[in-house]
Amino acid sequence: MYGYTGNLLRVNLTSGEIKVEKLDEKELRKYMGCTGYAAKLLYQEMPAGVDPLAPEAKVVFATGAVTGTLCPSGGSYEVCYKSPLTGTWNEARSGGAFGPKLKYAGFDFLVVEGKAEEPVYLLIKDGRAEIKPAKHLWGLNVEETTDAIINELDDPEVSVAAIGQAGENGVLYAALINDRGRAAGRGGIGAVLGSKNLKAVVANGSGGIKVARPKEFAEVIDKAEQWLKNYPFAAIPEMGTVGLLSGNNAMGMLPTRNFQTGFFENADKVAGEVVNRKYQIKRRACYGCSFGCGRYTAVSGGKFATPPMEGPEYETADMLGPICGVDDIEAIIRGNFLCNVYGLDTISTGISIGFAMECYERGLLTDRDTDGIPLRWGDAEAVVKLVEKIAHREGIGDLLALGVKRMAEKLGPRAEDAAIHVKGLELPAHEPRVESKALAVQYAVSPRGACHMHPNWPSTWDFQVDCGMKDLGIPWPPTGGMQDESPVKGVAYRYVALQGEISEILGACIFHSWGSEGSCLTPQLYAEIMKALTGWDVTAEELVTAAERSWNLKRCFNAREGFDRKDDRLPKRISEPIPDGPSAGARVENLDRMLDAYYEAMGWDRSTGLPTAGKLKELGLEFAVG
Repeated sequence: MYGYTGNLLRVNLTSGEIKVEKLDEKELRKYMGCTGYAAKLLYQEMPAGVDPLAPEAKVVFATGAVTGTLCPSGGSYEVCYKSPLTGTWNEARSGGAFGPKLKYAGFDFLVVEGKAEEPVYLLIKDGRAEIKPAKHLWGLNVEETTDAIINELDDPEVSVAAIGQAGENGVLYAALINDRGRAAGRGGIGAVLGSKNLKAVVANGSGGIKVARPKEFAEVIDKAEQWLKNYPFAAIPEMGTVGLLSGNNAMGMLPTRNFQTGFFENADKVAGEVVNRKYQIKRRACYGCSFGCGRYTAVSGGKFATPPMEGPEYETADMLGPICGVDDIEAIIRGNFLCNVYGLDTISTGISIGFAMECYERGLLTDRDTDGIPLRWGDAEAVVKLVEKIAHREGIGDLLALGVKRMAEKLGPRAEDAAIHVKGLELPAHEPRVESKALAVQYAVSPRGACHMHPNWPSTWDFQVDCGMKDLGIPWPPTGGMQDESPVKGVAYRYVALQGEISEILGACIFHSWGSEGSCLTPQLYAEIMKALTGWDVTAEELVTAAERSWNLKRCFNAREGFDRKDDRLPKRISEPIPDGPSAGARVENLDRMLDAYYEAMGWDRSTGLPTAGKLKELGLEFAVG
């Protein structure tokens, strides 16, 4: 099999059984791989209603065809599972080297099930796997765990994906951190692995990936690299994602003080320009990537002294900064470091703290509840203290570890308006009232809850960037501007979502697919790459169909858990006008009109928002009908 290893590794932590299964090439091509094939596995193998933290819950580590190849976007892997934070489907992507090394070890997929009696870690190397004791690692943070495993194995080339204390303690948004600073962050995979007593997964291998047509593959990869030299969002590789902060603030779309407004008066103190000029040590790239959008930073001294660590990304800078009213960049860097070593999703961490601050301001939390810490906007020391408390579920941290949906339920009806989430997943640092109404649609319908990246960044269409979808049917040119809430926005989102889903099923980084012909990896160019890599006669249309199959199956997964149109709602605050700043007055008023158009464009039932039997049969998903 070309492009893939053709192997799935299955590990049962309860019984200790480890087995290798051969993948069916025809079935693999139907889904292309990565999250598409993982959605099939979880839908067919994990019944509805399984507690995400129970031994019966399964986790799929998934790679795609381009993972670990010379394809410039091939440094990704995804962890797919049922989220303990939301109860929905969840996929958490990460870059770095783990995905490629899992393939070099001989496996496209790893399925983990059961629960070990005592802490363990899983070693995967050159076609073999071994469950190793990890009792001595339990209680260590991610950095300490990584060092200990590398020393124990005497192999500095292994890639370690580990949980920290947050995962061990069941924080519902605990992350999995690989390669010391890359996070499979959202939805609580750290808590799931902690519930299984699985401290880490370690991968390395000397195997290669067979290419069907090496000469053609080299030529098309060179073409891809040439196109990326014209990439339209040059600020991402040049400054890292944190470089977005200043521009977003200038347009009034930087979420501030728990989404109460979109403008932060002290944004210049926490902007990417400051991070890059004063605190950056070096850039860092994922496997095979020429962008190098990652950043290593450090704080040399003072109360927020921080050793070198990757980050902060844009989301982190906002969530530990303006969302909490904080303008101290050294505190943000320190908070990012603590999230990485404890294994916490920085987005959910930051907005949970911001929510608590608003509740404190309203009198719903008092000093008695907060361990004597006044939760006032802008208190940088309080934010850093709360990160520590959340990871250890200590005092007020035990409440914050639940995420804003459950926190609001405990604090009562008066807290509901301040709970900024969709389906339990906290909103990221993109303002749907301002940035793009297509973003509002994605927040509402994304299978994992409010998400700006899975399957895509919807604002590309509003920024007049077609990502190669003009020839595949996307309404063009975009009309009505960023604030348009007409049905065409819902129709356009169908194409935006499926274009992004192509990256998800190929195991590719989404950043590389933003642009147009000649400046990004379009579906047409990915089809050329897949044809040379796998030997299959792949077309762009086939990739779109496989993406649609994957997207529908994730919707079906959620439907079995009781989610439908009633849950495709935005927080009340998003329907209220922004009170001040450059975007004063902006709000989302006509979500239902856009949803109606989106459901119809997808072939879903407008009343339920679910795929029809006809649509599922058309996609060859008969097993999901019913």
